Amino acid sequence: MTTSSSKRKRLGELLTDAGVLDPTQLQAALAEQKKWGGKLGRTLVEMGFVDEDSMVRALSRQLKLPVVDLDTVNLPATVTHILPVDFCERYGVFPLGVDVRGKQLQLATSDPTNVTALNEIAFKTSMKVQTAVATGSSIDRAIRRLYYGEQTQASKTATPQRFGVQEPTYDEGEMSGAKLKPLAAQPPAPPADAGLDPMAEIELAAREAEIARLKDRIGSLEKQSEGQVRALRALVELLVESGLISRDEYLKKSNRSS
Repeated sequence: MTTSSSKRKRLGELLTDAGVLDPTQLQAALAEQKKWGGKLGRTLVEMGFVDEDSMVRALSRQLKLPVVDLDTVNLPATVTHILPVDFCERYGVFPLGVDVRGKQLQLATSDPTNVTALNEIAFKTSMKVQTAVATGSSIDRAIRRLYYGEQTQASKTATPQRFGVQEPTYDEGEMSGAKLKPLAAQPPAPPADAGLDPMAEIELAAREAEIARLKDRIGSLEKQSEGQVRALRALVELLVESGLISRDEYLKKSNRSS
Protein backbone atom coordinates (compact mmCIF):
# COMPACT_ATOMS: atom_id res chain seq x y z
CA MET A 1 0.00 0.00 0.00
CA THR A 2 1.47 3.30 -1.03
CA THR A 3 1.42 6.15 1.46
CA SER A 4 1.54 9.76 0.26
CA SER A 5 2.62 12.64 2.48
CA SER A 6 -1.03 13.63 3.05
CA LYS A 7 -1.84 10.09 4.18
CA ARG A 8 0.87 10.30 6.82
CA LYS A 9 -1.17 13.00 8.56
CA ARG A 10 -3.34 11.83 11.39
CA LEU A 11 -7.11 11.95 11.32
CA GLY A 12 -7.38 14.98 13.59
CA GLU A 13 -4.89 16.97 11.51
CA LEU A 14 -6.73 16.22 8.28
CA LEU A 15 -10.08 17.22 9.73
CA THR A 16 -8.58 20.42 11.13
CA ASP A 17 -6.99 21.20 7.75
CA ALA A 18 -10.38 20.59 6.08
CA GLY A 19 -12.03 23.10 8.42
CA VAL A 20 -14.56 20.70 9.94
CA LEU A 21 -12.82 20.66 13.34
CA ASP A 22 -11.07 23.34 15.37
CA PRO A 23 -7.90 22.80 17.43
CA THR A 24 -9.68 23.19 20.78
CA GLN A 25 -12.19 20.49 19.88
CA LEU A 26 -9.39 18.22 18.71
CA GLN A 27 -7.49 18.67 21.99
CA ALA A 28 -10.64 17.91 23.99
CA ALA A 29 -11.36 14.78 21.94
CA LEU A 30 -7.76 13.56 22.23
CA ALA A 31 -7.90 14.03 26.00
CA GLU A 32 -11.17 12.08 26.13
CA GLN A 33 -9.74 9.33 23.92
CA LYS A 34 -6.64 9.08 26.11
CA LYS A 35 -8.84 8.73 29.18
CA TRP A 36 -11.34 6.19 27.83
CA GLY A 37 -9.65 4.66 24.77
CA GLY A 38 -11.41 3.87 21.51
CA LYS A 39 -11.07 5.32 18.01
CA LEU A 40 -10.64 9.08 17.62
CA GLY A 41 -13.22 9.33 14.83
CA ARG A 42 -15.89 7.69 16.96
CA THR A 43 -14.98 9.93 19.91
CA LEU A 44 -15.32 13.06 17.76
CA VAL A 45 -18.77 11.95 16.57
CA GLU A 46 -19.95 10.95 20.06
CA MET A 47 -18.83 14.30 21.46
CA GLY A 48 -20.79 16.09 18.75
CA PHE A 49 -17.77 17.90 17.30
CA VAL A 50 -18.24 16.52 13.78
CA ASP A 51 -20.86 14.34 12.10
CA GLU A 52 -19.93 11.19 10.21
CA ASP A 53 -20.91 12.47 6.76
CA SER A 54 -18.80 15.62 7.12
CA MET A 55 -15.87 13.49 8.27
CA VAL A 56 -16.19 11.15 5.28
CA ARG A 57 -16.47 14.03 2.78
CA ALA A 58 -13.43 15.77 4.30
CA LEU A 59 -11.30 12.61 4.22
CA SER A 60 -12.39 11.86 0.65
CA ARG A 61 -11.36 15.33 -0.53
CA GLN A 62 -8.13 15.51 1.46
CA LEU A 63 -6.92 12.03 0.49
CA LYS A 64 -8.59 11.80 -2.94
CA LEU A 65 -10.28 8.52 -2.02
CA PRO A 66 -13.68 7.29 -3.19
CA VAL A 67 -16.64 7.14 -0.82
CA VAL A 68 -18.70 3.98 -0.39
CA ASP A 69 -22.19 3.83 1.12
CA LEU A 70 -22.34 0.39 2.69
CA ASP A 71 -26.07 0.78 3.34
CA THR A 72 -26.86 0.87 -0.39
CA VAL A 73 -23.95 -0.79 -2.22
CA ASN A 74 -24.78 -4.25 -3.52
CA LEU A 75 -22.30 -6.70 -2.01
CA PRO A 76 -22.78 -10.48 -1.98
CA ALA A 77 -22.78 -12.35 1.31
CA THR A 78 -19.57 -14.07 0.21
CA VAL A 79 -17.45 -10.95 0.87
CA THR A 80 -17.38 -12.22 4.45
CA HIS A 81 -15.03 -14.97 3.20
CA ILE A 82 -12.38 -12.35 2.43
CA LEU A 83 -11.65 -11.27 6.01
CA PRO A 84 -12.50 -12.82 9.39
CA VAL A 85 -15.04 -10.83 11.39
CA ASP A 86 -12.54 -10.18 14.20
CA PHE A 87 -10.31 -8.35 11.69
CA CYS A 88 -13.22 -6.13 10.66
CA GLU A 89 -14.23 -5.35 14.23
CA ARG A 90 -10.67 -4.81 15.46
CA TYR A 91 -9.62 -2.47 12.63
CA GLY A 92 -12.99 -0.87 11.81
CA VAL A 93 -12.99 -2.02 8.17
CA PHE A 94 -15.24 -3.96 5.80
CA PRO A 95 -14.15 -6.00 2.74
CA LEU A 96 -15.48 -4.86 -0.65
CA GLY A 97 -13.71 -7.22 -3.02
CA VAL A 98 -10.51 -9.04 -3.84
CA ASP A 99 -8.34 -9.51 -6.91
CA VAL A 100 -6.66 -12.84 -6.21
CA ARG A 101 -4.48 -12.73 -9.32
CA GLY A 102 -3.32 -9.16 -8.69
CA LYS A 103 -3.16 -9.74 -4.92
CA GLN A 104 -5.24 -6.67 -4.14
CA LEU A 105 -7.72 -6.33 -1.30
CA GLN A 106 -10.33 -3.58 -1.35
CA LEU A 107 -11.57 -2.28 1.98
CA ALA A 108 -13.98 0.29 3.31
CA THR A 109 -12.60 2.15 6.33
CA SER A 110 -13.68 5.11 8.42
CA ASP A 111 -10.05 6.07 9.10
CA PRO A 112 -7.76 5.71 6.06
CA THR A 113 -5.04 7.53 8.02
CA ASN A 114 -4.59 4.49 10.28
CA VAL A 115 -1.63 3.23 8.26
CA THR A 116 -0.52 0.87 11.03
CA ALA A 117 -3.81 -1.07 10.89
CA LEU A 118 -3.88 -1.15 7.07
CA ASN A 119 -0.28 -2.33 6.89
CA GLU A 120 -1.05 -5.06 9.41
CA ILE A 121 -4.01 -6.23 7.30
CA ALA A 122 -1.79 -6.19 4.20
CA PHE A 123 0.85 -8.23 6.01
CA LYS A 124 -1.61 -10.81 7.37
CA THR A 125 -3.41 -11.24 4.03
CA SER A 126 -0.27 -10.94 1.85
CA MET A 127 -2.18 -8.48 -0.36
CA LYS A 128 -1.96 -4.83 -1.31
CA VAL A 129 -4.75 -2.82 0.31
CA GLN A 130 -6.86 -0.26 -1.52
CA THR A 131 -9.22 1.85 0.56
CA ALA A 132 -12.53 3.62 0.15
CA VAL A 133 -14.00 5.81 2.89
CA ALA A 134 -17.21 4.88 4.73
CA THR A 135 -18.84 6.03 7.94
CA GLY A 136 -18.03 4.05 11.04
CA SER A 137 -21.71 3.37 11.73
CA SER A 138 -22.28 1.99 8.22
CA ILE A 139 -19.30 -0.34 8.70
CA ASP A 140 -20.81 -1.53 12.00
CA ARG A 141 -24.17 -2.12 10.30
CA ALA A 142 -22.55 -4.00 7.40
CA ILE A 143 -20.71 -6.27 9.86
CA ARG A 144 -23.91 -6.97 11.77
CA ARG A 145 -25.89 -7.52 8.57
CA LEU A 146 -23.52 -9.71 6.57
CA TYR A 147 -21.46 -11.44 9.26
CA TYR A 148 -24.17 -11.91 11.89
CA GLY A 149 -27.32 -11.89 9.76
CA GLU A 150 -29.01 -9.03 11.64
CA GLN A 151 -31.53 -6.68 10.06
CA THR A 152 -30.12 -3.15 10.10
CA GLN A 153 -31.28 0.17 8.72
CA ALA A 154 -29.48 3.49 8.53
CA SER A 155 -31.01 6.57 10.09
CA LYS A 156 -31.75 9.48 7.77
CA THR A 157 -28.70 11.72 7.70
CA ALA A 158 -27.32 14.42 5.45
CA THR A 159 -25.63 13.31 2.25
CA PRO A 160 -23.10 15.12 0.03
CA GLN A 161 -25.78 15.50 -2.66
CA ARG A 162 -28.04 17.39 -0.24
CA PHE A 163 -25.24 19.94 0.12
CA GLY A 164 -24.69 20.11 -3.63
CA VAL A 165 -21.32 18.35 -3.28
CA GLN A 166 -20.29 15.62 -5.70
CA GLU A 167 -17.88 13.17 -4.11
CA PRO A 168 -15.99 10.37 -5.90
CA THR A 169 -18.02 7.27 -5.24
CA TYR A 170 -17.03 3.64 -5.10
CA ASP A 171 -17.83 1.75 -8.27
CA GLU A 172 -18.61 -1.87 -7.42
CA GLY A 173 -15.79 -4.10 -8.54
CA GLU A 174 -13.52 -1.31 -9.72
CA MET A 175 -11.05 1.13 -8.16
CA SER A 176 -8.05 2.86 -9.73
CA GLY A 177 -8.47 0.74 -12.83
CA ALA A 178 -8.05 -2.54 -10.94
CA LYS A 179 -10.84 -5.06 -11.38
CA LEU A 180 -11.71 -6.36 -7.96
CA LYS A 181 -14.28 -9.13 -7.83
CA PRO A 182 -16.17 -10.50 -4.87
CA LEU A 183 -15.93 -14.22 -4.30
CA ALA A 184 -18.33 -16.45 -6.18
CA ALA A 185 -21.90 -16.28 -4.94
CA GLN A 186 -23.11 -18.93 -2.53
CA PRO A 187 -25.89 -21.33 -3.59
CA PRO A 188 -29.36 -19.80 -3.16
CA ALA A 189 -31.00 -20.38 0.19
CA PRO A 190 -33.63 -23.14 0.31
CA PRO A 191 -37.22 -21.92 -0.12
CA ALA A 192 -39.15 -20.97 2.98
CA ASP A 193 -41.44 -23.49 4.60
CA ALA A 194 -44.50 -23.77 2.39
CA GLY A 195 -46.70 -24.13 5.44
CA LEU A 196 -46.09 -20.52 6.63
CA ASP A 197 -48.77 -17.91 5.96
CA PRO A 198 -47.18 -15.37 3.52
CA MET A 199 -49.12 -12.41 4.97
CA ALA A 200 -48.16 -13.33 8.51
CA GLU A 201 -44.55 -13.65 7.42
CA ILE A 202 -44.66 -10.18 5.81
CA GLU A 203 -46.23 -8.64 8.92
CA LEU A 204 -43.64 -10.29 11.15
CA ALA A 205 -40.78 -9.02 8.98
CA ALA A 206 -42.26 -5.49 9.00
CA ARG A 207 -42.63 -5.60 12.79
CA GLU A 208 -39.04 -6.78 13.24
CA ALA A 209 -37.79 -4.04 10.91
CA GLU A 210 -39.73 -1.39 12.87
CA ILE A 211 -38.33 -2.69 16.18
CA ALA A 212 -34.79 -2.60 14.76
CA ARG A 213 -35.37 0.94 13.49
CA LEU A 214 -36.62 2.10 16.90
CA LYS A 215 -33.67 0.46 18.66
CA ASP A 216 -31.24 2.22 16.32
CA ARG A 217 -33.00 5.55 16.92
CA ILE A 218 -32.95 5.13 20.72
CA GLY A 219 -29.29 4.13 20.60
CA SER A 220 -28.49 7.18 18.47
CA LEU A 221 -30.24 9.55 20.89
CA GLU A 222 -28.49 7.98 23.88
CA LYS A 223 -25.09 8.32 22.21
CA GLN A 224 -25.83 11.92 21.25
CA SER A 225 -26.75 12.81 24.85
CA GLU A 226 -23.70 11.02 26.25
CA GLY A 227 -21.47 12.70 23.67
CA GLN A 228 -22.66 16.19 24.61
CA VAL A 229 -21.90 15.53 28.28
CA ARG A 230 -18.46 14.18 27.38
CA ALA A 231 -17.75 17.19 25.17
CA LEU A 232 -18.73 19.67 27.89
CA ARG A 233 -16.66 17.84 30.51
CA ALA A 234 -13.59 17.71 28.26
CA LEU A 235 -13.85 21.40 27.34
CA VAL A 236 -14.19 22.40 31.01
CA GLU A 237 -11.10 20.34 31.83
CA LEU A 238 -9.17 22.20 29.14
CA LEU A 239 -10.31 25.58 30.49
CA VAL A 240 -9.30 24.60 34.03
CA GLU A 241 -5.92 23.26 32.92
CA SER A 242 -5.30 26.45 30.90
CA GLY A 243 -6.03 28.60 33.96
CA LEU A 244 -8.89 30.43 32.24
CA ILE A 245 -11.35 29.34 34.93
CA SER A 246 -11.02 27.57 38.26
CA ARG A 247 -12.95 24.44 39.12
CA ASP A 248 -14.65 26.26 42.04
CA GLU A 249 -15.81 29.07 39.72
CA TYR A 250 -17.25 26.56 37.27
CA LEU A 251 -19.08 24.67 40.04
CA LYS A 252 -20.54 27.93 41.45
CA LYS A 253 -21.83 28.98 38.01
CA SER A 254 -23.26 25.57 37.23
CA ASN A 255 -25.03 25.46 40.63
CA ARG A 256 -26.57 28.87 39.97
CA SER A 257 -27.92 27.82 36.61
CA SER A 258 -29.35 24.51 37.90
